[in-house]
Amino acid sequence: MSRPKLYDRETVLEKATNLFWEKGFEASSLNELEARTGINKYSIYNEFGNKDKLFLACMDNFLKNYCQVSAILAKQPLGLNNIYSFFEYKMTVYEAEFGKGCLVFNSLSEEESISKEAKMKVDVFMAKMKTLYYDCLTAAQKNKEIRADVDCDCLANYLCNYTYGFVNHGMKTMSKDDLRKSLDVALLTVKS
Repeated sequence: MSRPKLYDRETVLEKATNLFWEKGFEASSLNELEARTGINKYSIYNEFGNKDKLFLACMDNFLKNYCQVSAILAKQPLGLNNIYSFFEYKMTVYEAEFGKGCLVFNSLSEEESISKEAKMKVDVFMAKMKTLYYDCLTAAQKNKEIRADVDCDCLANYLCNYTYGFVNHGMKTMSKDDLRKSLDVALLTVKS
């Protein structure tokens, strides 16, 4: 008969996610994970298997919560307002997330360090973001919010790349005023 767990899995995931989010996968050691989560290495291995699998569980946990944020882009009716609202939301969490960026986007910088499964989760996330942007842009085109000759696929790629820079550079290094100016220019690009 196994001993009862003396920890809450969700709490461990939240604490480990924050460490990975702050430091990245490679820079987060098992000793730091042990200290941050409050459980020993044996419990980490017993519950998750290894550091890679813990990271995958953290990504799943992060993505589950991020679905609420991406729902802003999927809200009906689709259009430019959704894109504006998405970035406005990101501006409201600027102080809370300053210096951290985004766990998924941060993982793009560590492609050689993360497992194939983690890379696949990143790729799926990016594809979903592009689809959400594309759907908003095609709806905006249909509603004459943007010109009919605009290549929505290209613009969706632009927004994905801008989002990556926004959360991984802007939310880590720029003042809120400078980030706002950058956002205003990007949104003008979308509208023109």
